[in-house]
Amino acid sequence: MKRKKILTILTSGLLCLSLVACDNGTESDKNQSTSKTKKTKKTENQNENDNVGVRRFEDLGLEVTLPKKLIDKERYIDMYGEVPIENINGQLKISYIPFEIMEKAEKLNKESEKIPETDKAKIEKIAKELMNLTKEFKELCIVANIDKSKTSGKAQKELFSRYENKEIIGKEGNYEFYLLYNNKPNTDGLSDKTKKDYEEICKEIKNFGIKTFKPISEKEKLSKHKKIEFNTKTIDGKKIDSNIFKQNKLTMVNIWATYCGPCIEEMPDIQKLYEEVKDDDVNVIGLISDTPDEDNEELAKQIISKKGVKYTNIIPDKSIENNILKDVSGVPVTVFVDRNGNIVGESLTGAHSKEEYKKEVQSRLDKLK
Repeated sequence: MKRKKILTILTSGLLCLSLVACDNGTESDKNQSTSKTKKTKKTENQNENDNVGVRRFEDLGLEVTLPKKLIDKERYIDMYGEVPIENINGQLKISYIPFEIMEKAEKLNKESEKIPETDKAKIEKIAKELMNLTKEFKELCIVANIDKSKTSGKAQKELFSRYENKEIIGKEGNYEFYLLYNNKPNTDGLSDKTKKDYEEICKEIKNFGIKTFKPISEKEKLSKHKKIEFNTKTIDGKKIDSNIFKQNKLTMVNIWATYCGPCIEEMPDIQKLYEEVKDDDVNVIGLISDTPDEDNEELAKQIISKKGVKYTNIIPDKSIENNILKDVSGVPVTVFVDRNGNIVGESLTGAHSKEEYKKEVQSRLDKLK
C-alpha cells in the first residue's frame, strides 16, 4: 500500500508514492523523519525508548527492528509497503536515503515556504521536484509476503529474478515471507561519503530483526468498532462533539493525515461530493489522524486552504485515539455513521473518486431506509 511520511513538513504530504494510501509507522519514525503517527503496541513495563528503530506493518504481517549499529542512521532508512499483486500479498521495500537527497529536500522546502498559497502552479512544481527525489533512494532489500493459496504468477517470477538472495524468513498459515537482496549494492551516483554509508548499511541487511505474523487487514481491525464518539475541537479551534451526527441522516468521516499524498489529492473530490450530498441529509467530516500536534495542525490548515476544503475537519481526542484510530494502520480510511454515531457498513480503505464515494453514500443510505 503506501508510503510513509518522508520529510513530512517538506512535502505538505505529497510525497506518499502510492496513489491509494499511506502506511502508519511508529512514533520513533515520526520523530526521525519519515513516518506515521501510530506507535507499535507496548506492554505496561515498556517505555518510549523501546520503540526506537521499530516499525510495524500490520497489513503486511511484518515488524522490523533495526540493528543497534543503524539506530543513529534511522532517519536515512525508508520503509514502505506496496499494493498486493497476483499472489504477492504485499512487499516491504527498505531503502537508503542519501544525505544529499535530504539536503535537496530541505532546500526545496525553504523555497516552498516563500510561495503564496494561491500560486498552485508553483506549489505543484515543488511537489513534483520533491517526488522525483525518491527516485534517488537506494534500495537495501525487499521483504515479500507470498500467499501460497494462490497460484504463482508473472509478478513473483519477475520480482524474484531481480535478486541473488531469496531467503525464507517466516511462515504464517498460507503466507511465506522472503528476504530479497543482492550481494553488491549499486552505488552509482553517490558521493564517496554517502557511498561508504550505504555500503555499511547494506552489510547489516541480514541483521535486521524481522518478525512475521498473520497479516491483519484494515477491515478486520476496524470491523470491531460499532460507534464513533468524541468531544474535541475543529482545526479552527471550535468545540465540537459527536452530537454533530444528529444533524444528518448519514455522515461520511474521512480519516487522513498531513503526510499522505493520496489523502490530500482526493480532497477536491470530497469537497465536490460534500457540495452535492449536503442537500440529501448527508454530511462530510475530515478527521486529521496525525494531530493533535502544533506543527501538523498548522500544516493541516495550509493543506485545507490550498485544496479549497469547506467541510469540517476535527482533531482527535482521547476517545478517538484509543478506539478507532489505534486500529487505523493506513490512511485514507473512510467510515460512515448514522445520527447516533453508529457505523453503517464496512470501512473504505484508500483514496476514491467523487463518483465512487457517491455510490458508497447511496449504499449506506439504502441500509438506513
